[in-house]
Amino acid sequence: MLWGVLSDIHSNLEALEAAVDRLASQGAEGWLCCGDIVGYGAEPNPVLDRLRGLKNIQAVRGNHDLAVLGRMDIAWFNEAARAAVEYTQSTITAENLAWLKELPPRVDAPTFTLVHGSPRNPAEEYLVTVQQFHDNCSYFKTSPCFVGHSHLPMAFLMSEPVSYVDHGPLTPGQVIPIPEHTRIVINPGSVGQPRDHEPRASCGLYDDGARTFTLNRVKYDVDAVQKKIRSAGLPEFLALRLAYGQ
Repeated sequence: MLWGVLSDIHSNLEALEAAVDRLASQGAEGWLCCGDIVGYGAEPNPVLDRLRGLKNIQAVRGNHDLAVLGRMDIAWFNEAARAAVEYTQSTITAENLAWLKELPPRVDAPTFTLVHGSPRNPAEEYLVTVQQFHDNCSYFKTSPCFVGHSHLPMAFLMSEPVSYVDHGPLTPGQVIPIPEHTRIVINPGSVGQPRDHEPRASCGLYDDGARTFTLNRVKYDVDAVQKKIRSAGLPEFLALRLAYGQ
């Protein structure tokens, strides 16, 4: 089956639509979302409506989703992020809030594992170093393990038993083979707020039959999203950063 892999959408409808259109054109039949569906952006409800409407969607909750639900202390967030959480809480529909509440912290499926930050600590831990990869290997059984949270497209791969860890950032169009008997963690990057100095939405296509992952970068209308953020009265920083991919 071909899966479109999304993460860290952050209420950015234009980026989500661009990513879904690209992956659907490549044959995506199901969808995986690593969380942080809301936060930062101005359109939590249109994003949630679109995501909920996708066929064969499997999603987990992220730290921003938990904050909107009141399950994480917003003191943990910076000022701009707190403002976005409060905005989302004041605008989210009851139906979308109920859907967010039902999201699990992780999904363990026969052909993948899905979490937000890390399998050891799904809501909070970043997985960006080889040491963090080693520390988390005993916390998931099925590879690939898809993560988000850092907004950085990257992968860690280790043949079993323990061996050298091949790791690094992912480039547009890069195809990652996923051999049997490997431990692999893949971050598809952020759909709605990339932070690798590349403003295009980041997402991926996972073929669980051929066992490959392909990274996609997709251009979207950044100006339109910036205007919506400003119209919503959200911090200017949240609009400016989108143009720079940081």
